Amino acid sequence: MELDTAITIQPPPQTHPQTNKVEYPPPLILERLYVNYIDNPTDRTVFAAVGHIPGRILLLQGDEYDKAGDYTKSFIHGRFKAELGDDPAVKLRSMFPKTLEENPDGPGSILSGMISTMGIKSTPNCSCRRHAIQMNTEGPDWCENNMDTILSWLEEESSKRKLPFVRTVAKMMVNRSISKSRRMLAKKAKENE
Repeated sequence: MELDTAITIQPPPQTHPQTNKVEYPPPLILERLYVNYIDNPTDRTVFAAVGHIPGRILLLQGDEYDKAGDYTKSFIHGRFKAELGDDPAVKLRSMFPKTLEENPDGPGSILSGMISTMGIKSTPNCSCRRHAIQMNTEGPDWCENNMDTILSWLEEESSKRKLPFVRTVAKMMVNRSISKSRRMLAKKAKENE
């Protein structure tokens, strides 16, 4: 699919597992989108996969899939263009997996950093990282309102790693990460005014 104008997408930063340094991938400059449509009759879904972009865009599902029947390529291509919207770069950027490094002031990133200084490292695919990203996405207020959930995540991970878990210490760490996140986010918002 040819684009009217080239779009630039900046993939999120990530920490290199060997060097432990944050790396910023080069931006993707796209003048054309290489799109594959994936029809899965068993699940009654149609997805679009775009070359160089992780993830897929759901185009049809369930009853909508059944109603479309033997759809044409132009029909499904129209659905894809509608899903891209007015700013394709925003939609395509949202398809990259979230990383802790793209939100260093989030409560999950701060808590991960605190735990890391104690010598406990998360792996790229562990639930710790996934939960920290969720904390960043939901924000400090959500974290404060869901303290028991976060503490249960920490307790579960401590158990998996056969580490001692002290609930009051863990709660203190989570509260500190929430407070620091609020301060950092407020400072950043003030700088952007």
